[in-house]
Amino acid sequence: MSIDSAQELIDRDRFDKWQISLIYAKKIASSNEQTAERSQRQLEQVVESGPTAVRDYLLKSLGVQDRQEADRIVPSLPNPLTPAEMQRLPIHAEQKIAGCLTGITPAEATDPAFWTLCHAIWIGRWMFEEDVAAAFMVGSTSNTSERRARNFLRGIGGLNRVRGYTSVLEDCPISAAWWKCRAAEVASRAARDNGELLSVAKAHEVLWHNGVWKDNLARWSLKRVTVLSAPRVLAAVVSVLASSDLASKQGEAKQQVQAVMWAIARASHNYCVHYMPWNKLVGVAAEGLAQWDQVDVIDEAVEETE
Repeated sequence: MSIDSAQELIDRDRFDKWQISLIYAKKIASSNEQTAERSQRQLEQVVESGPTAVRDYLLKSLGVQDRQEADRIVPSLPNPLTPAEMQRLPIHAEQKIAGCLTGITPAEATDPAFWTLCHAIWIGRWMFEEDVAAAFMVGSTSNTSERRARNFLRGIGGLNRVRGYTSVLEDCPISAAWWKCRAAEVASRAARDNGELLSVAKAHEVLWHNGVWKDNLARWSLKRVTVLSAPRVLAAVVSVLASSDLASKQGEAKQQVQAVMWAIARASHNYCVHYMPWNKLVGVAAEGLAQWDQVDVIDEAVEETE
């Protein structure tokens, strides 16, 4: 897909105003509680009307006037996904989805509006079955119209205004799958360049594990220890995690990953990890993992309490 073709269809200002109209957040100056309540009622009515109504509503919110062109440029998903799968995509589903979305560029994949355009078309193709609410509005909390609206926005592309730029990496299941599979390819290639065997499948298995990616490695690589974004650093971290027994409990796995990331962070204060010998870099990560039970977990999840 050409990013220019997608961007030409989207009215950026209209999309931003639409997202803001659906939520009430004190830190957003233009956010209005009464407007949000009206918009949330409208959204729920549209969702109850079925996939075709949702598609048309989203395309209108994006300012897309040529539905046929949008349908032409949006790639196909490999198969329909159930609401249960959308709560946490199985590892094989993530791999199949990423395989169908190889034409998407990183620039497109960082854009919530782009993913919203894709979801509009996919919903219209009935790729998430008839119950759109079950696929996109249900979450750990969905007891109010506000929470259901936020779940919906996160699920179809991301809510950067509240969640920050990691939203497309973590919150939208399909975009998160794309990013995890891309990170697995990057890590595998960097490990191979340094003489270590790390298959793409094994790297993806590590990243898919509960406690590794969401609110942890993805978020830290952007906000806390940005050197983790370097391919060889990512490869070292994933290689060490791949050769260890990650805890089955999400909280403990999160603690293990953070121990490795802290070790890399400390090393980066004294050395340029980009040029550190591979064996030494892996050794730093391994030493961190060995002391995982001595690390206090930092919860990087964004609280949406406005």
